[in-house]
Amino acid sequence: MIDFEDVASAVGRLSAMFAGDGAALRLTAVDENLGSVELALALEDVDCADCVLPPEQLLDVVNGALRRDVPGLRDLRLHDPRALALATNMTASSKPSLSTLSTPPVGPKDTLTVVDPTGDIDPGNSDPGPDAGPLAGRRVGFRVDVLWPAWDWTVEEWTRELAGAGAVVASWRRAQGLKGAEGERKQAEYDAFVSGADVLISGLGNCGSCTSWSVKDGLAGLNRGLPSIVAATAHFETLARTLAAEQGRSGLRLIVLPFSLHTLSEQEVRAHARALFPRLLENLGATVS
Repeated sequence: MIDFEDVASAVGRLSAMFAGDGAALRLTAVDENLGSVELALALEDVDCADCVLPPEQLLDVVNGALRRDVPGLRDLRLHDPRALALATNMTASSKPSLSTLSTPPVGPKDTLTVVDPTGDIDPGNSDPGPDAGPLAGRRVGFRVDVLWPAWDWTVEEWTRELAGAGAVVASWRRAQGLKGAEGERKQAEYDAFVSGADVLISGLGNCGSCTSWSVKDGLAGLNRGLPSIVAATAHFETLARTLAAEQGRSGLRLIVLPFSLHTLSEQEVRAHARALFPRLLENLGATVS
């Protein structure tokens, strides 16, 4: 058995986590006796369909969160209109239009189901990894992306500060979602970049998809034993922490930037970066002379 109020509260918290992209989770059915829950992903207010977490990853996050918050949950059904599009006429190079995504028929093809998600929940590893310590002479790697110029400006400001403290700074740019041979080549390139770093800073988490990739790439450093941190804006802090926990590393370090970062002028972004640099050092456990 499950309690409706527990379900409604948990779904409300989850929906708020995706609100930064304009997406929402709607509770469509609850059977308290059978322990079943049905949800629907609403995309009417989404400007960028590719920014929302992909269907399978979205299901993992929702399932994990509801398992923790709703004792007795046995059956979860998530109606995701993107699943129907992907299963029918999507190609590797095409992108769904928002009109297609927002008004699909609800049926088996657009439903992702988890049956009987019981058992103990692994709390994961809460160790944030080693402190960075003195940065003079250390190799600091920035993982940047192709999406957010404001992150580039932030990295430029932090690079200036780090280089002035004697660190050796390099950056690598991620293009998200590459498939096949090109995706494998770029991943091997990133793995080599991480191997050559002593400290890793990954960002920017400023939408659902880019938060997912930023966390994934940050964990690549943490799982190698590097002092690692992920930069995310305020609206996506909870999602970043949830994704890290879902991947077994709840202790992943974060530095939180203003959500409006991408709407500010370059001058304002750079001022924020300079003001946040001491917090970056503090969160990394780093020192400069």
